[in-house]
Amino acid sequence: MKDRIFLTWIHGRLENVHGENPLTDYMHKLRAIILAIPADQETVNTGQSQNSLADIWKEIEGRK
Repeated sequence: MKDRIFLTWIHGRLENVHGENPLTDYMHKLRAIILAIPADQETVNTGQSQNSLADIWKEIEGRK
């Protein structure tokens, strides 16, 4: 699945399932990211990641 399609699905789920207001700042940011990434970008999902969000934050911070 292309990343734009996946992020658009996430946006729709946040708005329509979880009741998030599409006018909030983070929803604007999500739409900006959706439009900014290349249309053909597709991140491989191996289904093997056991990383928690905390682990991902640590990895991101370590890259600086």
